[in-house]
Amino acid sequence: MMTTKLMTYDHRNIHSDIYKMKPGPVAVRVIPAMKYVSQEMTTAYHMDWAGRPEPIDQQWVVWKVVNQLKYLTKNKLSYKFTLMPHEILWHEKNVSRSITTQMMQVPDCITKELFEEACFHVEKRLGKKLPTLQLISNESLTCVQKLHRGHYRNSVETLEEIMNFAEEESLSLKSSYKEIYLTPAMMCHKPETWKTVVSVEINKRKPGV
Repeated sequence: MMTTKLMTYDHRNIHSDIYKMKPGPVAVRVIPAMKYVSQEMTTAYHMDWAGRPEPIDQQWVVWKVVNQLKYLTKNKLSYKFTLMPHEILWHEKNVSRSITTQMMQVPDCITKELFEEACFHVEKRLGKKLPTLQLISNESLTCVQKLHRGHYRNSVETLEEIMNFAEEESLSLKSSYKEIYLTPAMMCHKPETWKTVVSVEINKRKPGV
């Protein structure tokens, strides 16, 4: 009996303007509506770990749940997808402790029921209660973005470029900003080659303003 080989969907290609972003000047981009699995964290970060910051005080389990979702969608929906890059929304960034939302993008076919089933299996496997996780659906939003090349510790330089651009263009930006870590967390990648998307959402104008 022949079995049909499933196509693997790589959402880096589907959303290539974000997840395969090219070097270039600061630009305004419209981010389409997307789903994410997210985890709120208050933690210090190890800022010299290959590819992305690593939380010290709390365990980041989003990727475990998304990995389980890969298994569930493949077997229940015949939809096979690749893991997306890690993303951190920095609300307050401090050396001692930062307030963040860590997330991974997931396909639109992920339902609340599939998410809860994935969390159940991961919790059972780990043998302990998971931290609070959420399946969130973000509406389309407009951001100011730039690709940072080099160590993510120095991404503040790119953030400053974004802030200067927004001031020149009279754009009001939100106080939180996002970093998307495009480089796989492997030591074979030299820090000077690391790629991080730095993105700040533009505040929506009030009606009549």
